[in-house]
Amino acid sequence: MKVGDLVIVSNLGEMKVYRAEPRDLEAEAGLKPERVKLDLIDAKDYVLSHWKVRDIVTDDAGQFKGGSQGQGEFTQGSIGDRHELYKRVEAEVIDTIAKDISDAVAVNNPPKWYLGLLGDIYDRVMEKVSDDAKKKLFMGLKKDLTKADKNELVEIFKKKFD
Repeated sequence: MKVGDLVIVSNLGEMKVYRAEPRDLEAEAGLKPERVKLDLIDAKDYVLSHWKVRDIVTDDAGQFKGGSQGQGEFTQGSIGDRHELYKRVEAEVIDTIAKDISDAVAVNNPPKWYLGLLGDIYDRVMEKVSDDAKKKLFMGLKKDLTKADKNELVEIFKKKFD
């Protein structure tokens, strides 16, 4: 990892974007560009992923709980299907994460970038990330690193590379 590189870590709840900055004067002068520290330049919370289904829909099964009883007919009525709400919410958050990653890489234009992303969603996010961003991806880990200390992130990616 060198000065100017980006490190992006994310899961379904949050994303953090770090830029590698020089740790000392030698790194700043370009003599030892691998001596870096990470500075947080952007952080996002994906609130929708924290919601519960009960926050989005009501407990009532439907408007006509007893069904229709018109002209001698009786129907069961609504049974309150969730219509795969969990999957739709997750898909929407994945789209947002991919867009935010693409935007962060486009705005900061790093020489290369590193990604730590929750393993369950890694492939689905990466297929939606822009091609320009994918070209600059140096290393991606299928691991949730959002709670890792920023000083540890440099070492995690360095160990994985060695």
